[in-house]
Amino acid sequence: MEYRIERLDFKFTVVGVKNTVVTKEGFKMVPQIWEEASKSGLVQRLIDMSWENPKCKLESLLGICGEQASITDEKFDYFIGIRYDNKVPEDMEKIVIPKSTWAVFPDTINAWKRLYTEWLPASGYQLADLPCIECFYAPGHEPKDELWVPIIE
Repeated sequence: MEYRIERLDFKFTVVGVKNTVVTKEGFKMVPQIWEEASKSGLVQRLIDMSWENPKCKLESLLGICGEQASITDEKFDYFIGIRYDNKVPEDMEKIVIPKSTWAVFPDTINAWKRLYTEWLPASGYQLADLPCIECFYAPGHEPKDELWVPIIE
């Protein structure tokens, strides 16, 4: 599997809206959550907020998956948001991600399907106790999306 290692030597805040996903229905439910967020105007609102104080890394729409990288419960929280340093809007929540090391995979869906069964057992890495992050970039960006997996060397 194609991947790269990213070390982020800073903590960052993600602001957005939390949803609950049934784990075994994740590949069906998560696209529905994004579709509803788009229809309701949440996606555009997050895009507009993301221009207030842009940074270099993880500048995209983000899907924060669960509380830790190994999603083993029947349900998990799926947080749609953006990296954001300003005041948190009253109708949103925040998550603070500490400095950490990430394995970054292009093509989020393919990465999810192969992460636990193929890549992790052969990688020499362990999953860190942080959520995985799906990054959905602006049109024209290559790759169009990435899966950031927190790891321990």
